[in-house]
Amino acid sequence: MIMVKKSVQLVICLLSLLTIELCSAANVDETCPTGPTDCTVPNSECVSGTCKCVGTHYKSSATVCTSKGGFGGVCLTATGDSTCLYSLKCTSDTCQCTTPASQFFDTTDNTCKAKIVLEAACAPGPTNQCVDASAECKADTNNVNKCLCKTTHYKDSSSACAVKIALEATCTSGLTDQCKDVNAECKADTNSAYKCLCKTTHYKDASGACVAKIVLESACAAGSTDQCLDASAECKVDTDNANKCLCKTTHYKASSGSCVAKIALEATCTTGITDQCLDASAECKADTDSTNKCLCKTTHYKHTNGSCVGKGGFGGVCVTATGDSTCLYSLKCADTCQCTTPANQFFDATDNLCKAKVALEATCTPGITDQCIDTSAECKIDADNAKKCLCKTTHFKDSSGACAAKIALEATCTPGLTDQCLDASAECKQDTDSTNKCLCKTTYYKASNGACVAKGGFGGVCVTATGDSTCLYSLKCATNTCQCTTPANQFFDSTDKTCKAKIALNMDCTIETDKPCVEPMAVCTQHGSGPNKCMCDSDSYPSNDKCFARKLHNINCMENGHVNECVVNAECKKVNNEFKCQCTNGAEENGKCNGVTVISANFVLTIVCLIGSIVYMILK
Repeated sequence: MIMVKKSVQLVICLLSLLTIELCSAANVDETCPTGPTDCTVPNSECVSGTCKCVGTHYKSSATVCTSKGGFGGVCLTATGDSTCLYSLKCTSDTCQCTTPASQFFDTTDNTCKAKIVLEAACAPGPTNQCVDASAECKADTNNVNKCLCKTTHYKDSSSACAVKIALEATCTSGLTDQCKDVNAECKADTNSAYKCLCKTTHYKDASGACVAKIVLESACAAGSTDQCLDASAECKVDTDNANKCLCKTTHYKASSGSCVAKIALEATCTTGITDQCLDASAECKADTDSTNKCLCKTTHYKHTNGSCVGKGGFGGVCVTATGDSTCLYSLKCADTCQCTTPANQFFDATDNLCKAKVALEATCTPGITDQCIDTSAECKIDADNAKKCLCKTTHFKDSSGACAAKIALEATCTPGLTDQCLDASAECKQDTDSTNKCLCKTTYYKASNGACVAKGGFGGVCVTATGDSTCLYSLKCATNTCQCTTPANQFFDSTDKTCKAKIALNMDCTIETDKPCVEPMAVCTQHGSGPNKCMCDSDSYPSNDKCFARKLHNINCMENGHVNECVVNAECKKVNNEFKCQCTNGAEENGKCNGVTVISANFVLTIVCLIGSIVYMILK
């Protein structure tokens, strides 16, 4: 009972303490009699006996102190400027300077100040401090911080910052730094209109930007104009097929490294520099006064039109009025460049000299035309493989030692001279009137086209309409083929080129290729170790001096007849009282015996049974 009383007393005591604490807690704008601890709202404090929000906060409600907005921070327009720090004005729920258009907020001292005009001094750090919205505080060329136009803008004629002008767009003359591309400037174009164009030291590349022009002999891009730093250079292919800035065709690279206008003909030049003369066929060399000038090369002469023209080679064009100086190799000009005495001289192109023409059958040099003194001769290989001036194929060497035109068929010729007939198959011989003429050789005949044609040999082609004269060896021309007189009982002996009577069976013959045997199924072959004889071939057998085809299987044959009467692998046997050819070994195929041994079905069955019996005995 005593413990219960003590517990009740303790609870009453705790409740008393809690009541005291709760009674002393104060909200915003309530009294704080015991001091700061009475103000229980976060960010509140006891000021003159009343709980107030601290200076950086404002009262949102009795129990909430909200942070005041800094510059650009959130505030409550309905509540007023007290919701902003630094005496800022709350406009549209945002903390701003009193006159934002003409003031900026300086974070270094948290005050609003008047915005700075263009090109006036400023302090780095605060944003939006320049009156011109397109300006910013940055160091000028003297390293002084000023409100200057941003890099994307320039100061226009109204002293305002304007967006920089794109390449090739219209600009205003006299204003600096107005072009967007730093390597561009405002200048007049070809139409006298002021535009942002690349500076003279730059050109517009494929990306549309101004890049530094390319120095002489450096790589460039084909197609882009005005990219070379030297105004007298252009982008073109060099000797290595690489695109480079090279002097234009009207200029050359001088010792100074720049492109200089090429030098006119006969004007002073500098030795050692290539391609400096305007005329491509001129070069810098000493004249008769030892002065270096652009003069025509030794292979050229100065024409009346003032240009260098190539001198004529042998047979080339020259100018007679100007003289021999228009020819090369000391040739003479007679409308064309020639040797001094063309009739007995030729031009040797191997050493570019005129030389005496070569006599007939004398040694010459192949490849050089007109070197033979005889105009109907040419340099060619003779029978001894020597190179000599010989008559052309259309000419022959006559009795006077000159080349004369070859003689037509049946025209008069001179005996003893070789190769004088135009037809290569003709020769100079007497005709039926004992007159020497170019006539076809004995192995040829004159065809209807007037040419000599080879006569046909045995079996060769001939012309029946012309007659037997178109055949060799006294053969007859029958149906345009050269044959013996009686082909049925004659053969052509190739050993002596004569027609002979065909040879009977078992008689001596020469060679099979002549087909000398009278029997169609006989061949000329060696008989034992003796001479060749006409014998029946392997598919026939002899009987009564004739050859007969060997008999097939099951065909009647003669008892005791010839050993080859039946086909191979067959013999004459008696069958049902008749003698017939029977296969001795193998099966019959279309009357012939194939020689393959045939095993009967009964024999196979017997072998199988025998093998089975042996296996049974072993297993038993």
